[in-house]
Amino acid sequence: MPSSEDTFLALDIGGTNVKSGLITRGGQILAFDTFPSTDLGGPETLVAMIAARLEALCGEASPSGKPRALAIGAPGWIRRAEGVVVMAPNLPGWKNLPITRLLSQALDIPAVLDNDANLYALGEWHFGAGKGCANEITLTLGTGVGAGLILDGKLWNGSFTSAAEIGHIPLQGVDRVCGCGRTGCLETVASARGMANSARKWIADRRDTTYLGNPDDIDTLAMQDLASRGDPMSLSIFRDAGEAIGIVLTGVFNLLSLEAAVIGGGGSGAFEFLAPSMLDVLSRHLVTATMDQIKVVKGALGGNAPLLGAAALLSAAGYWGRGWVAISLPDTCPGGP
Repeated sequence: MPSSEDTFLALDIGGTNVKSGLITRGGQILAFDTFPSTDLGGPETLVAMIAARLEALCGEASPSGKPRALAIGAPGWIRRAEGVVVMAPNLPGWKNLPITRLLSQALDIPAVLDNDANLYALGEWHFGAGKGCANEITLTLGTGVGAGLILDGKLWNGSFTSAAEIGHIPLQGVDRVCGCGRTGCLETVASARGMANSARKWIADRRDTTYLGNPDDIDTLAMQDLASRGDPMSLSIFRDAGEAIGIVLTGVFNLLSLEAAVIGGGGSGAFEFLAPSMLDVLSRHLVTATMDQIKVVKGALGGNAPLLGAAALLSAAGYWGRGWVAISLPDTCPGGP
């Protein structure tokens, strides 16, 4: 068992589930925990539950001491330096929440905060599908649509609260109200929850589908199975979601001249059905590169991406000094220019 000084805690708070892990400095996940973040009341109740579950994970560390630190990935808009969640659209009541201080005090270990999609991006960049790219974006299709940007080999955080809030770019012709309170955001049609909502509306409108179950139970996993068997509803919704993602990605690629986009999160399981329309839009409107020079790929790490990204975050914060995580960047992005 590694010394507690060689371990840290990673926390990934999502709009649907909370995931956490006890991880070594080399990126090995020693223990893992998850529980739903829904139906637990306000932020105080959820934070108390998180603290209790993290305390249990601490018990998996060496009995000689506590893990070195805690890395927190939280959804929505954050102020990193202050450790505050300004607003999490998909977590009711999460406004100006000092989560870093609350959890640091509860566990008696130092803690650092970043956007959950940034941790996902760091994980895929260092260990997964984005490894080796100097300029790339990682999208997470979950309860919402998050994103993390790597520019010139560094995580881009912007000037104010969280950067790369791609899920809240408005789309023409989309009239759904988003959790942020605005209308027409990308995540209302392209997140895993947004695609499931599209299916429920399709069923309510009595349009053609092979789905026979309770509309409340449908999710993107069920839709993937349906799509593989030719279901018109699922194929249409994935096609429209892929087109919407392609429209937004085209703007991002043309603005920043990126090498790659990595698609992760629960909704990425439908990548094979999202990709055709997404790539079609890019092929028609991309001007900064040719299609054979860029990569648009499914994430490689699944739910482990943000937990492994936490390793990079803590290393950058100086908790283990230089060389804490054995990370090396190839000369080029795999399959890129």
